[in-house]
Amino acid sequence: MVLAHKSALGGVLFELKSWARFVLPSMYFAVFYPSSLSTVERMLNLTECGPKDTLYDLGAGDGRVLIAAAKRGAKAIGYELDAELVATAHQAIAQHPEAARLCQMVQGDASTADVSSATIIALYLSDQGNTRLMRALHPTLRPGTKVVSNFFPITGWDRHLMKTCFADPSTGPLHLYQVPKQ
Repeated sequence: MVLAHKSALGGVLFELKSWARFVLPSMYFAVFYPSSLSTVERMLNLTECGPKDTLYDLGAGDGRVLIAAAKRGAKAIGYELDAELVATAHQAIAQHPEAARLCQMVQGDASTADVSSATIIALYLSDQGNTRLMRALHPTLRPGTKVVSNFFPITGWDRHLMKTCFADPSTGPLHLYQVPKQ
């Protein structure tokens, strides 16, 4: 009973911290809720992620998208503001030596990233977060880059939408966009 109480209290504190950093004025674009592993696989399948790809996960959280992409042979680079999540991601990546050589985790503001080498960008932010981030990154986006967003669309990118996938209604839609060729 005491153990369950501690676990519940830890969960509440995690929720409060996540929401506080999002609601209070800050640089954060979203609350941290990790994508399920099945959703991560769906995102990578939708983008046809493989060894020829360089995936950027912007708001990489605990690094699970990076690890999954690296296991497919893709170079995987994650940006995350939260130092605790970056440390968690480094620990998780270290648990997968076959993927670790392809993963890089950066503690920093994703809106300042040079994503010109990206063939895939993965997002799970918010409507507003997606829109603000993609607007900031626009100068470094390479034509043909695929952008997959878990649940939230990218406002203003309707003409770049390739597909919205509802394959697993329990986790919500995935939106696949492509940066237009010039």
